[in-house]
Amino acid sequence: MESEARKFLHELWVLQGVAYLVVGLRYYSRIRTKGWRDLAWDDLIMALAVLAHTCECTLCQFLITTARGLANNGMTDEQRAALDPNSDEYAARVFGSKLHVAGLLSYTTLLWLLKACWTLYYDRLTVGVHRMRKLVKIAYIVMPLTYIICLLVAFLKCIPFEKQWQIYPDPGNSCQPAISTLQTSVVMALHVLTVLLLMAIPLPMVVKANLPLRKKIMLVVMFSGGFLEMTFSILRCTSILMRGNIDPAESGYWSLRESFVSVTLTNMPMVYPLVKRFFEKGLSSFGRSKSDTNHPESHGYPLGSHPGRARKVNSNKAKHPLSMPGDTRWGSEENIVENGAENNAENNADAKTTATASSGDEGPSPVSLQCFEPDGTQSQKRPTTTTSNNHAPLPASPTATRQPQHQRNGSWTERSQQVSVGQGQPPPAGQNMNGIVVTTEYTVLAHVEENRRGNSAGFRF
Repeated sequence: MESEARKFLHELWVLQGVAYLVVGLRYYSRIRTKGWRDLAWDDLIMALAVLAHTCECTLCQFLITTARGLANNGMTDEQRAALDPNSDEYAARVFGSKLHVAGLLSYTTLLWLLKACWTLYYDRLTVGVHRMRKLVKIAYIVMPLTYIICLLVAFLKCIPFEKQWQIYPDPGNSCQPAISTLQTSVVMALHVLTVLLLMAIPLPMVVKANLPLRKKIMLVVMFSGGFLEMTFSILRCTSILMRGNIDPAESGYWSLRESFVSVTLTNMPMVYPLVKRFFEKGLSSFGRSKSDTNHPESHGYPLGSHPGRARKVNSNKAKHPLSMPGDTRWGSEENIVENGAENNAENNADAKTTATASSGDEGPSPVSLQCFEPDGTQSQKRPTTTTSNNHAPLPASPTATRQPQHQRNGSWTERSQQVSVGQGQPPPAGQNMNGIVVTTEYTVLAHVEENRRGNSAGFRF
């Protein structure tokens, strides 16, 4: 038993190291795309979750090395009566029981902090989808209530509280924190219930989204990670109830495994775009084209873009693909649907804005083009003029002016460009110019930043 506990220490810190790596990639991705001043509340809560996870792992380390994996369970009445209170084993069992109490509180706190991260993430993800936001509001109520219930069970299942490290006489199952049936069952049941509630928020959106089947399956798998969490929770509960008296540290093993899975899955939506870009860059070195070659850095991609359809950018507001009439615009910057070449209709399209002016006897009047331009970039395209009689393009007037561009939190703003036409070469004699067409080509990213909703969703450090 002791050798198994020592062996678990290697597994413990390997899992902890991977968890640190995943969380680090999350913050790298978020800060790289949003800036550290625009981190959201779930980013702050994730930092608290990392502290809780570290505390849980440290307690398990002491449980194995100092307390030798012992607690006040796994003993007969005769063994309890015969154990000398001044012996090292007695002290180890008392200390181990206290570590179990603290470890279970850390475990429960970690799981519910991660649930808070999911709830805040879905709060941004479902902006504009009123039916889904009802579930988010329910989650805001259910999550703190279930956490309070878990804490009440932890503190009230054994009264007085110090009986949880009593050795003799037998304090009873409820006062043995390593194998307490009541606490284990309540935490597992509430954990499974809340995970199902959280999964019910994004899955209907993904199923109804207008996406290729392959990408839809990928998203369903990503947002269904809660099933894996539930599996580990059930395994933990089963192992504690069946093997708790054989190995007193059994609850610690499975609690840490479940914690690792929960931390990893919670950070996957944030890490996925970064990992995707990394692999695409690697594949491109072997001659395979990247799907986001011309994409500026973006943390997410909108649901509902249809492959192969390019739409003109106009003044109409883009609607969330699942919105009902009257709903607001899709407002999250973290819609992590894969943005391949087929998604260029919403995310990275080459849009052409064309204006036509009728000419009179005195020549055409200037035409005002209304277009979208990326803030902080310089367009290399120059407007050209062509006649309706298929003549060669005429250079635009050198008097064409360009509005200054100002970057505003990485958002996209609307600019107006004045183009004077009709000053190039005159048309051949005998031909009537019925109109002059001015075409300006721009690369457009139809991406909605959170600042259009104000700063309410972000946390300013």
